[in-house]
Amino acid sequence: MRSPPVSPTRPAPAGRDAAPGRSPQPPACDLGAWLYRHKAETGRLFVDTARALADRGLDALRFDFMGSGDSSGNFRDMTPLTEIDDLHAVLNWARRRGYRRIGVLGLSLGGAVAICTVAHRPAGDVAALCTWSSVPSFASWRRQPDDAVLDPQNCNRVSPRFFRDRPNVDVPAAYAIIACPKLQIQGDHDLPGFRKGLESNLRAAMPPKRHVIIPGADHVFSRADHRRRVIRQTLNFFERWLLR
Repeated sequence: MRSPPVSPTRPAPAGRDAAPGRSPQPPACDLGAWLYRHKAETGRLFVDTARALADRGLDALRFDFMGSGDSSGNFRDMTPLTEIDDLHAVLNWARRRGYRRIGVLGLSLGGAVAICTVAHRPAGDVAALCTWSSVPSFASWRRQPDDAVLDPQNCNRVSPRFFRDRPNVDVPAAYAIIACPKLQIQGDHDLPGFRKGLESNLRAAMPPKRHVIIPGADHVFSRADHRRRVIRQTLNFFERWLLR
């Protein structure tokens, strides 16, 4: 199984990254998002979140999915199932390094991947799940080939298999069986249908759960003030459930 390149950010004085070899702290693992495919994200959202987590005493782990950024493989071979495999590999890596209270964070497709992965981890393996603007269901999302992303001239080109390769347990059913605390954050200007779908998923989910709507925010929180609010909510959530 692949083990994607990872970028750990560890607690250190004045928010600086610590030198390798520090004793493990509870990490929050964050994921890249659909069609961005790297560890930074819009406005360096994941970088700033990882550093803020480190300032709160939490190790943070960012990684590139297969075929993106520093990871090996061909982006064209990427599908939702390969990304689920990648996240399982990263979580297994964290377990082998001695981490015991793990939080998972994902944006957009990464949010759906996080949900479908966490639902199939052993009981207690993940202590908290935060998703940003998650794809609410794979059943209707990108099921028809899209000429733009199949175009050989597009650097984000995917294969036809991307539109067929789906987990057996879809996002709503997976979210409903996750027992750990859950936080969903999205803007009220998210993509069409996303808010309605996520509200439906939240209603069926087990507590504890929370749905935060950021007024005026778009799908990837393009504005700096929206990103700051997202990071603050995320930090408070992980601090509550991981530093216990």
